[in-house]
Amino acid sequence: MAPDTAPIGTPLRAALYIDFDNVYSSLAAIDEWAAWSFGAEPGRWLSWLEAGAGGGPRRLLVRRCYLNPAGWTEPERGGGLAAWLQQPRVYFSRFRPALVRAGIQVVDCPRLSRLKNGADMEMALDILDAVQHPTRFEEFLILSGDSDFTPLLHRLRAHDRRSVVVTHPLSAQAFRASADAVIPFDDFAEAALAGEAPADPPGEARGEGRQAGPPARPAMAHPAAAAPPADVPPDATLDPGDPAAQRAAILVMLRQLVAGSAGPLHLPALGKRIHLLGGSWVRQSRFGGAGTLAKLIEGAEGLALEAGPGGGWLYDPARHARPRSSSRACPPGSRTTRSAACWRRLHAAIGPGPEVPPLAPEALDFALRGLAGMLPLEAAPGPEQRGALAAEAGAAGLDLPARAVEALVAWLQRARIDWRAAPDAETPARLARALFAELTRAAAAAGARLPPDMLTALRDWVGLASRSGAEPPAEDAAAPPERPPGEESGQQPAWPLRRA
Repeated sequence: MAPDTAPIGTPLRAALYIDFDNVYSSLAAIDEWAAWSFGAEPGRWLSWLEAGAGGGPRRLLVRRCYLNPAGWTEPERGGGLAAWLQQPRVYFSRFRPALVRAGIQVVDCPRLSRLKNGADMEMALDILDAVQHPTRFEEFLILSGDSDFTPLLHRLRAHDRRSVVVTHPLSAQAFRASADAVIPFDDFAEAALAGEAPADPPGEARGEGRQAGPPARPAMAHPAAAAPPADVPPDATLDPGDPAAQRAAILVMLRQLVAGSAGPLHLPALGKRIHLLGGSWVRQSRFGGAGTLAKLIEGAEGLALEAGPGGGWLYDPARHARPRSSSRACPPGSRTTRSAACWRRLHAAIGPGPEVPPLAPEALDFALRGLAGMLPLEAAPGPEQRGALAAEAGAAGLDLPARAVEALVAWLQRARIDWRAAPDAETPARLARALFAELTRAAAAAGARLPPDMLTALRDWVGLASRSGAEPPAEDAAAPPERPPGEESGQQPAWPLRRA
């Protein structure tokens, strides 16, 4: 039977499947208030999806959420959500009533083992059943960062069904490439979940709690950057109300930040700073109706935007030299220029996949030393620690966005760093060596053999050339082994590894 054809503009018949535990935890790493809104106010993001996010308008005929009723997460200590809740944990079961009221069917997926709750398998089976449903759903929306769904997306494509995934921007490239449309978690948080903190803490409507008055909802979660700098006027954090006045207020903040900077500012980090300084109205208004920071800056007097990887650079043409490539302005032949060229070649060699953070060598060195200084840890640095490191770098005059720290930690995770190892003077060098080996291993896995000049530039970028005794042998770098040197022979590995 030929598939049904609908007139252009007719909403698609769609089915929605939500891996609640995965999505909540991923959103909490970006903005814990967005994660709370995801569970407590599902009607907001359901309307956003039905309006056409990631495609065209759709009717969500199936809305199914897979949730571990005993699952929980801890709010950031000292953060606004923790202060508002006055509880050490957020149990996922508390969101069931809100999900049900939004017309979502909740499927209990209790934990089957120490780490798995079976939600992914339940989702996959239900989606395959829906493919055979007489309604013939035209589109399937999957909210999850689990790349195990990649074969399922292949099956949906084979059945000529459209697929949309809401997932982490660093999730597996194969997973994202297998979908017809991808909505990153950070976009999902910004566009669908923006809003103020709840007006009253749980239970206060019933007269059970303390006096009302939660803190204003922060745009970002980490407390180190919560207070605006002294050079921003106090009234800049108030919502002017009118879109034109909102745009003018944001431009005032931008000009003051650029005026106080010795060089160009990386646009993604600058956008996060504006969210922090302005407050929640900046996100709610989507930069005063401009949509993006780049569009708001267009034509602004005294500000210039130079395109580049990650969003580009903002600078004052009267005070700053024009940025080159993907880095700050620097003289030809400098280490920063060579590293920028190295980063572009490495990105081309590895191909689509996990992001290689386009950091200046000084910022990368600062990040590696900062991560080494955090050890020992029970697990990889979380959003609070990554945000604090980014804030420290900003105070030191370095451009180190929290997203770049997250990408760097992801590469070190791939290198199987043991975060529980006690640090010593050589720990930064071991982290640099692990990063070097993992990057070259990824290039080899993509079928690229890095030439000697690029290996030299890569060593210089990660700082191995300047660290005595830290540089790996050339033969190991040119053809990265499946395991770090020494692991198979029983010798002590060259960097800390995670042991089972």
